[in-house]
Amino acid sequence: MYPVDSGIGSFINSIMLVGVFFLLPIFLFALWWELRLIYKRFQFIEKMEWDFLEIRISQNIVKTPKSMESVFSNLYGIYSFGIKLLDKYLDGKVDRWLSFEMVGHDGGVSFYIRCTKGDRHLVESAIYSNYPEVEIVPAVDYTTHFPSVLPSDVYDVFGANYVLAKANPYPIRTYDEFEDPKDEKRVDPLASLTEALSKLKDDEVAWVQLIISPTGALTGHNIKKDGDALIQKIIEERSPKRYDKEGVAIPSFGTFALTRGDQEIIKAIEEKTAKLAFQVTLRFLYIDKKESFSSQNVSAIMGSFQQFGTTHMNSLKPELTTFGGVLARLFPWYKKVRLFAKKRRLYDYYVTRRFGYSGRLRDEKLPILNVEELATIFHFPSLVVKAPKMNLLPSRKGGPPVNLPID
Repeated sequence: MYPVDSGIGSFINSIMLVGVFFLLPIFLFALWWELRLIYKRFQFIEKMEWDFLEIRISQNIVKTPKSMESVFSNLYGIYSFGIKLLDKYLDGKVDRWLSFEMVGHDGGVSFYIRCTKGDRHLVESAIYSNYPEVEIVPAVDYTTHFPSVLPSDVYDVFGANYVLAKANPYPIRTYDEFEDPKDEKRVDPLASLTEALSKLKDDEVAWVQLIISPTGALTGHNIKKDGDALIQKIIEERSPKRYDKEGVAIPSFGTFALTRGDQEIIKAIEEKTAKLAFQVTLRFLYIDKKESFSSQNVSAIMGSFQQFGTTHMNSLKPELTTFGGVLARLFPWYKKVRLFAKKRRLYDYYVTRRFGYSGRLRDEKLPILNVEELATIFHFPSLVVKAPKMNLLPSRKGGPPVNLPID
């Protein structure tokens, strides 16, 4: 018996040695390749040059978010239509993105856009063609008024990354569902958010950041394909089951068995996936001094995002994060350390305008919203918004009369 057992043991050891000999180099190479790709992307992004612009809003804007939908459609022009593999994996090249931001402080509410220098003309043209009454001016990045690292001994931070509650093809509630045929009863989706942002006190700020990058079949994020697959799944689940003589299920497709609710969902998915779409990073950050930190203002601002959701479609929700599991139960201090680290990471990602929620920078499964959904979340408030401290231009800007003498 011993020679047999010894032979089996030697055989197993040989297999393990061969496995280690071949698999370990593959694992190390894959790890090196991933770290190298992240490093190359950091290098590529650090070389990008940016412009930071403030959008000064006119007090006479009468347009609906439909105009902002047109702006986002125009900004789809930054789409690369697919990065070459050599550029992507050897040089770390990534698709460009734009950051749309709302800032609440004791002076009111301000609107900003951050774009690459090469995209500035496209951004200005897209906005001016739809909002000729606004002004776009270079601005100082408002985040530079705070320390480079927070929380600190003076300031505390609270924030969240927002994701979709359901799959990307399900739409959120859009501006069309907020409107009444009569203008005087129109509800602006931004009214509750700007109201909350405009009531902040001294040393208290709230930042909302919407970073977008075009998505499509060539980026590997094809929402139209995902939407068609989801519709097919809904139809299959609702269709009556039929079986052959051997008891094997026979596929049965059709919409005749769908309820009115199912038909509404399918129609909404088709409408969402028919429009241009962007991958999205949506963040909220609240900063105040520790001795005056108010959770009431946090609740008011975060609550304003709930209006974009419906139970049968989709909604925005804060990204859930666990803080240590069993270790947090055994050592309460561990949860505090993890929470502190999360706050610092969220603040750093906001300040650096990090696209994505992890350290990978790109290739994440991020929320995908179409231009109509983006316009609902971010647009320039119209006359129906009565926030007490909106930073508005005193009058509407217009061109000179055509018969103005020039001598």
